[in-house]
Amino acid sequence: MVFRITTERLILEDLNKKDLVHIQRIARDPGIMKYVLIWLENDEQVSTFLQHAIEETGLTDRMSYVLAARKKGSGEFAGLTFLEIDPELPSTGEVGVVLLPDYWANRYASEILLAYLEFGFGTLHLHRIFGKCDELNLPSARVMEHCGLTYEGTLREHVWLRDHWRSTRYYGILDSEFASLSR
Repeated sequence: MVFRITTERLILEDLNKKDLVHIQRIARDPGIMKYVLIWLENDEQVSTFLQHAIEETGLTDRMSYVLAARKKGSGEFAGLTFLEIDPELPSTGEVGVVLLPDYWANRYASEILLAYLEFGFGTLHLHRIFGKCDELNLPSARVMEHCGLTYEGTLREHVWLRDHWRSTRYYGILDSEFASLSR
């Protein structure tokens, strides 16, 4: 059975083998990958990433929800999303969204992030959900702030990302904070 989360305009659902071409498209686009901290440098890494995501769908104690974002109605692939539970801290999850350029506007990322917050706090009963972005990726930072996540700090130049040392901004939200937001 395919796992799905439905939003107003999108369906977030388990990846399948047909999504290989879409993930390759993301991985091969330097404009998309500029700030993404997933090593998808070649077709082998892309295939391994997809295979891991597909294998995770069959686990009864699932800790990783790597989902395709598809436009309702047409099924058009809009991007790659995830909510991953930390195995060392099972009350904590990390969220991420990587969209194709056609979906960078019109609050698609916010729609996805809010759906993951509702799922993570409601269904999974997580205590804390966090997201991170390159310090230069201000649109991503604004999405997290818009959805109620609080800036928690920056880890400075901790990893080499393709062509520069990456500094990462961290944002987080607690279950009690999300419950008090009026939506």
